[in-house]
Amino acid sequence: MSTRHSLSAAFLLGTTSLTLAAMAPMAAHAQVTTSSIQGNVVNEAGTPVSGATVTVTNPATGFTRVAVTNTAGAFNTPNLSVSGFYTVTVAAPGLQSLRVENIGLTLGETTDLNFVLEGGEVTDEIIVVGQRQVLADVAVGPSASFGIEALQNAPAINRNITDIIRIDPRIAVNEGSGDQNPIQCAGQNSRFNSFTLDGVQLNDAFGLNANGYPTERQPYPFDALEQVSVELAPLDVIYGNFTACNINSVTKSGTNTFSGSAFIDYTDDSLRGTKAGDAPEFVFGDFDEIRYGATLGGPIIQDKLFFFAAYEKLEGANVFPNTSLALANVTDAEVNEIVSIANNIYQYDPGNIPDNFSNSDEKVLVKLDWNINNNHRA
Repeated sequence: MSTRHSLSAAFLLGTTSLTLAAMAPMAAHAQVTTSSIQGNVVNEAGTPVSGATVTVTNPATGFTRVAVTNTAGAFNTPNLSVSGFYTVTVAAPGLQSLRVENIGLTLGETTDLNFVLEGGEVTDEIIVVGQRQVLADVAVGPSASFGIEALQNAPAINRNITDIIRIDPRIAVNEGSGDQNPIQCAGQNSRFNSFTLDGVQLNDAFGLNANGYPTERQPYPFDALEQVSVELAPLDVIYGNFTACNINSVTKSGTNTFSGSAFIDYTDDSLRGTKAGDAPEFVFGDFDEIRYGATLGGPIIQDKLFFFAAYEKLEGANVFPNTSLALANVTDAEVNEIVSIANNIYQYDPGNIPDNFSNSDEKVLVKLDWNINNNHRA
């Protein structure tokens, strides 16, 4: 009996830090980064077919995994990448073979496929077109998964996973805290969440940010994401270090085809409104902000070794609209008087009231995928 092993490695380079993590299967159990396909094979009479060969292939990468059904006709192919669509072929001596195409997998979930093979000497292959399936919870307990369709089609103004996972009504995002946008799962405080990227934990170890990240903004490029799952209070002993929800993201992988993308967006003070109904006028000051990035993926060795890289940079400003004084009915003359008293009597200079200051953010992610053999993938 062969054993299968999986090794995950992620390189994340930011403006202030470099993170390298390599995790063996036992260390990665609590942060699932793959999916699996399982099922049963029977004949027309409903009798389990033992010894049937089940071949799972990802045409985009050439990755292939082969399993053989046991005496109960059952098979299981674990540790499958969530990128791309799979083809599953079942063959047994003296029975008609079957092939199912376009099977999409969901992060941390198991796809069940059951096959009925007809008897006789017919050996022609019957092709069935499949589709993305969501058939099992990530863990026992409430959960939600968001695939590449949601990541590409849902509005993502902030280029943050908060723009996507808020689709689930059990998840609330506090929009009143600028770029922080803390996530509240089922009413829990955002500091009780846990974030992982490709199985690597990315939590705020010092408690400095309300968003739960170790950085002011999402610490990896948004366009690098393949799937995101949210598990609210999963009932499984392998989970730990959080009491709200586990938010797990998996990045894209390269394939046998070169592909890429690019984006750019821009704003400045002239593109923002200064009035909201009868409220006092907003004063932003002069600022401009540009954000851009690109992705590229492809083969290094056909069917064997692939790369994927993503880059994103923000050259912008933290904006503090000066409305609090107007809301409190404090005039500029009164502010100047307070500043004068502080300087002349208490020898304390309170400085100016800021409206904005420059802020930059740069993210680089590089990922390698290696199909070593049928039983090993790095």
